[in-house]
Amino acid sequence: MRRRQVLAAALSVASLAGCAGPGSTGSEPADSDTPDTETAPHTPPPEPTETDTVTPDPDDPILFVLSNETAAEQTVALSLTGPEETYVDESVTLGAGESREFDSGIASPGDYELVVDVENGPETTQTLAIGSYDVRMGSNHFVRVREDEIMVFWEE
Repeated sequence: MRRRQVLAAALSVASLAGCAGPGSTGSEPADSDTPDTETAPHTPPPEPTETDTVTPDPDDPILFVLSNETAAEQTVALSLTGPEETYVDESVTLGAGESREFDSGIASPGDYELVVDVENGPETTQTLAIGSYDVRMGSNHFVRVREDEIMVFWEE
């Protein structure tokens, strides 16, 4: 009976031969105090960069849609400037519920300043971050004039 216990124990130990413990490379015992020096240093992935060479779709430009959502006629000045030029500089009179579209002509990503001023009414100045996707896909911007506020939003 004792022989069977010894044989079972020997087979169990033999089946584990060659196994390494946690943190071990297999060449030293699992209880070794030697640090694991074979790992490569961590290198962070490269930062994504935004390219300025984007081809805009000529059939889908970036439009600015100005809408008068008041019950009265409104005169609105709209100005859109970029780092080196003015893209839109218009003053229009819109009847109640009327809208007007402006093709911005924006062809490269960047920060653009939008200024909207309603005669005898609200005004706003906003910096718009136009990205590569916006230029490529022709994301439209909507400017809604209301009695006491100007709302600016965009669709992608």
